[in-house]
Amino acid sequence: MKVRSSVFASWILVCEVFAVALFLRGFFPAPVKSSFSSKSRLSDLPPEPVTGRLMNSSAPPPGPLFKRMVLMVVDALREDFLFGSNGRSYMPYTRHLVERGSTHSYVAKARAPTVTMPRIKALTSGSVPGFIDVVVNLNSHALLEDNLMYQAKAAGLRMMFYGDDTWIKLFPKHFTESEGTTSFFVSDYTEFCVLSLKSLF
Repeated sequence: MKVRSSVFASWILVCEVFAVALFLRGFFPAPVKSSFSSKSRLSDLPPEPVTGRLMNSSAPPPGPLFKRMVLMVVDALREDFLFGSNGRSYMPYTRHLVERGSTHSYVAKARAPTVTMPRIKALTSGSVPGFIDVVVNLNSHALLEDNLMYQAKAAGLRMMFYGDDTWIKLFPKHFTESEGTTSFFVSDYTEFCVLSLKSLF
């Protein structure tokens, strides 16, 4: 009887170790590496399956569509804070730009993990962040995957940045001018956002 109970206990222990390993593999997945080691180019687009020609959307426009673009990303901003009934009192200038039609707004549905670095990584590269990104959130390294900032720099666009220094850590040497601030010591975010947007429009 004791032999059977020790075999059963050993079997339970092996199952428990396997279950913990399976859980950790799913909770902290290994990053998926692209099969391409280099960054994407416009010539890398595959031809259209039917005609064998490049897709119409791949042709760049003849000239710039806009002279200047301001991308304002507000981390952890609730949608109703801007678009709700109190949006005119909370963010009056930004709400005025939206109502005037001189801006385009986009509401992202975030999924866990919702810390800063994985969200920036997902927004700029299109990759799905994993929980392992939470571990390196405070010590972010340069993003080596193909991303929006790299493509903008390769296209010769001049980019300036002000905000969370995680962006500067992820995209070093991408901005012509930058001033990073740590997100733990932000004191006057309301006035800065309004003044910066007014100076750019």
